[in-house]
Amino acid sequence: MPVGVSGDIEELQGRATLERPLTDGAEDISSGTASELGGAASWTLFLGAEGAVEIEVSLSPDGGTTWYVAPESPVAFSEAGADIIEMGYDASAVRLEASDATNVEAQIYEVV
Repeated sequence: MPVGVSGDIEELQGRATLERPLTDGAEDISSGTASELGGAASWTLFLGAEGAVEIEVSLSPDGGTTWYVAPESPVAFSEAGADIIEMGYDASAVRLEASDATNVEAQIYEVV
């Protein structure tokens, strides 16, 4: 037999999100750009490129002292476009480096 419950909801709990840009709009990241991550075991990388370019994605387990190239690398664009990559890694930092001076926009979205 179903049981009914009535009352006031005092507090809704949800998951916090962090959104952080890796670039200031579209810019040249051929010398690399990096950011620490907020401790999420899964996060999403949003990339937009203004032309053909390859972007190497590296991850660090120790805040940026040691870097490892992610299996998703390189993210290749044959022309201007965008890509969304779900990253299921528990890393402490991410670094992006483009193959040339093509402008790239990058953002990270974490659910913690």
